[in-house]
Amino acid sequence: MDTKNGTAGVLTKRILFVTNSESGQANTILAMGLEASTRPDVEVHIASFPGLKRRVEKLSPKVHFHSLDGKDFMEMAAGNGLHERDFPHRPRSGVFAVYKRALGVILAGYDEESYRQICDSIKGVIEELDPGVIVVDMLMTPGFDACYALNREFVMSTPNTLGDVAKQDQPWLKGYWHYPLMGTGISYPISWRDKPLNIIAGILLIWGVIRSPEVKRLVKYRKKQGLPGRLPMESAQTNAIHIICPSVRETDFPLVVPERVGLYGSIVLDTTPIEVCDPELDQWLNRGKTVLMCMGTHFHYSESQAKAVVLGFLSAVTHDSDIQFLWKLPNRSEFEDLFEEALKDPKDKDRFRIVDWLEVDPASIMKHPNVVAWIHHGGANSYFEGTLAGLPQIILAQWYDLYDMAVRAEYLGIGMYGNKKVAPEIEAGEFGEAVARLVWPGKGSEEFRARAKVVAGACRKAGGKSAAVDKLIEIVEGK
Repeated sequence: MDTKNGTAGVLTKRILFVTNSESGQANTILAMGLEASTRPDVEVHIASFPGLKRRVEKLSPKVHFHSLDGKDFMEMAAGNGLHERDFPHRPRSGVFAVYKRALGVILAGYDEESYRQICDSIKGVIEELDPGVIVVDMLMTPGFDACYALNREFVMSTPNTLGDVAKQDQPWLKGYWHYPLMGTGISYPISWRDKPLNIIAGILLIWGVIRSPEVKRLVKYRKKQGLPGRLPMESAQTNAIHIICPSVRETDFPLVVPERVGLYGSIVLDTTPIEVCDPELDQWLNRGKTVLMCMGTHFHYSESQAKAVVLGFLSAVTHDSDIQFLWKLPNRSEFEDLFEEALKDPKDKDRFRIVDWLEVDPASIMKHPNVVAWIHHGGANSYFEGTLAGLPQIILAQWYDLYDMAVRAEYLGIGMYGNKKVAPEIEAGEFGEAVARLVWPGKGSEEFRARAKVVAGACRKAGGKSAAVDKLIEIVEGK
């Protein structure tokens, strides 16, 4: 058994997590790290960029943080001319430009010097700690190469769906034509009319990776270092001793599950109960049925989008209903005139609670019995929080894999792709119809709710972070 002496002389199982610092990538790692820190004789370390340090220290004093040298993922992307404002794109053929412009940056955007700096930093942490198991975030590609350089086994962790780690394992290369390609937003099962577009997307996706100057640069560097495979993410999906995935079969398309992939259901952080964190908000929720809306960290509303949300919601509720709307709107101050005009009626104004910040985590709010629907941008963490809560979802997709989540929700019957006609924009009529279908009897809401509860049960049964940590401890003890 590969263990180290703890501070009290007790044999300790040491786990090292290596992750990017952005919430979208780090949340599942943090959830597992916090869970592991509660286990007896387990020592937890997280290696990431300095931007994550404060959050880790706030979560638990038992988790040891190691700051890595070099630029984090968003700094790297910005250095390559890819900024948050560039993320939104049209679905379907609109994704083709993204494959050309952004795919190489996402997979291999670091220059050789920066990449080496991060690899060396991670290697230093591994050599210092000599952990029993190393868990590497799927997009933290220098982490895989650090493990290869030291001849260390590793576990891959993804915050995303099964389709993202099992694409290449599908028979007849189905991962590249049978299921909707990333960013296309094509409905599943794919109609004969859409098959040519999806096949073209698959070809352009592969071609975009092959021809990317960033990918070529990283491939050349890795060959010089004697590292396996063309790209670290590709080789890691084959060489990982285990892959931790927050999907279950009930949250994804019907895919073949490779033996090395573990399906654990939603892996989410524990949250402070709303009645403890924000008693006043808890009392407001007690007033009646509530729709919760919170788009992602990188989303900035335009005036037309904010107006569409307000008018769309009002079109979905009758004047005498008690349905209310809790909306996290970070740039709310830009739209005071809009709200003054659109919410003249005191009843309408009273049903809206629009805030630029929530003191309580959305996952805690979802547990309130009056919350009846969850609206978000389609990020993996938001999607899996919704599936665990058993809430019907409306996804207003904006870019890349967010479109994939919207299509999944509709296929599985747990939600709606709420801006399918106009994405990445939002249109009041389409959005309002989606809200009405989820909250009003006779519009199919019972079916959505029932299906969401079934999916939530499957997520809980899979075990989430607790089962994932059990597996990591099993790996350590088996060495």
